[in-house]
Amino acid sequence: MRSTLYTAFRQHSIRCYSAATGAVNSHPPYKTLAVEASAPHVLHVRLNRPDKRNSITAEVFQELRECFDRIDECRHTRAVVLSGEGTVFSSGLDFSEMYTLISAGGWVISGEQVSRAPVDIAHNAKVIRKLAKQWQNSLNSIAECSKPVVAAVNGPCLGVGLEVAIACDVRHCSGDAYFSIREVTVGVATDLGSIQRVPKIMGNDSLVRELAFTGRNLNATDAFAHGLVSKVLPTGAETVGSAIELAKVIAGNSPEAVQGTKAGLNYSRDHTVREGLEFMVVWNQCMIQSQDLIKAAMATATGATMPPVFDDL
Repeated sequence: MRSTLYTAFRQHSIRCYSAATGAVNSHPPYKTLAVEASAPHVLHVRLNRPDKRNSITAEVFQELRECFDRIDECRHTRAVVLSGEGTVFSSGLDFSEMYTLISAGGWVISGEQVSRAPVDIAHNAKVIRKLAKQWQNSLNSIAECSKPVVAAVNGPCLGVGLEVAIACDVRHCSGDAYFSIREVTVGVATDLGSIQRVPKIMGNDSLVRELAFTGRNLNATDAFAHGLVSKVLPTGAETVGSAIELAKVIAGNSPEAVQGTKAGLNYSRDHTVREGLEFMVVWNQCMIQSQDLIKAAMATATGATMPPVFDDL
């Protein structure tokens, strides 16, 4: 009996190692991101521009979209941790890149020139809209990823950095982290998710409007008190460790159940209770027929010491 259990455990460990390796190998080398396997079925994605305080450029947006589209399609990945390399989660949009584009005589967006002079306002507006939609879709790829994403906010989280964090499902932060809807201080109305997602996360319309109108910082203590984060850790390293431990717990559960739960939460957030219930009935009438329910029920009924081993979805 002991030999059988050992053999099963060893085979499971080998499968998990192979799955983790396969999940990482499915990603090309990125210039602005780092991707590694932190545990079986858990990927750790890092914003990897520490010398620029992990500021967000057009290339970062593009690579985030590509990375999370791949994660969404990867059967081996069940949970993701997203953090910033170094001591800053993200300082927001890289304005040096934007300034370079503007000072060169105009903006070049997706190969199209945007003139500084209002020669053709309609054309300029069309091209700017195209850019904004691309950036929105990059962040939506995080929010809509079928795998839960845990943000480890290991330092300041400003502007677009906040919009990256709130696209995640769960947020842990370090004690020195602070958050800001910074766009109003640089002369633009935020259009990448802050004023759509933060009110639903925090539930305090008055505070959200105050933060959005002033651009002031929200410290870690207040972020926890108002529901923006679910856990505050003393240091950035402990924050990342906490996020990874949570992701490991998530990855140990049935991927069908976890992904169905995320789909239901996302759908129900923007629909009535009755519509949300109907959505889950339709989901479960298909997914509940899998082996995951049987495996979990058997493990519970028999008091198994080893957790059930679920197949990749």
